[in-house]
Amino acid sequence: MYAAILIRRLKPGKTYADFVAAWYPDEGFGVPVQGPDLGVSLTDDREIAAIAYVDLPDGTSVEDVMARVAAQEALRHDRIAEVIEETVVRGLYEIRDRFDFSTDESVEATAPPGLNRGK
Repeated sequence: MYAAILIRRLKPGKTYADFVAAWYPDEGFGVPVQGPDLGVSLTDDREIAAIAYVDLPDGTSVEDVMARVAAQEALRHDRIAEVIEETVVRGLYEIRDRFDFSTDESVEATAPPGLNRGK
């Protein structure tokens, strides 16, 4: 599983709604995607974060997916460029672990094997 993380800054006068209209794809990506989740910074309403989790089927590489959606993504990114000033962060990360910090029980249940926390 991979996490795609992008943080973009809107141009002055552009809104979150302008961004969503430009950002929303015309077609699906053809692979399982959780999200994307969009968030607006609590300290700067021109900063928007997008986080998506992509679960590639066995034998499918990130490069294969990117090649398949390249034309569609080029059009979408041209639209996005009209409303953003810059992309502050852009990254694709392989997920190594997922934890749950919700409760004491979930912290204990999802702790890495052999973790010594002084208990």
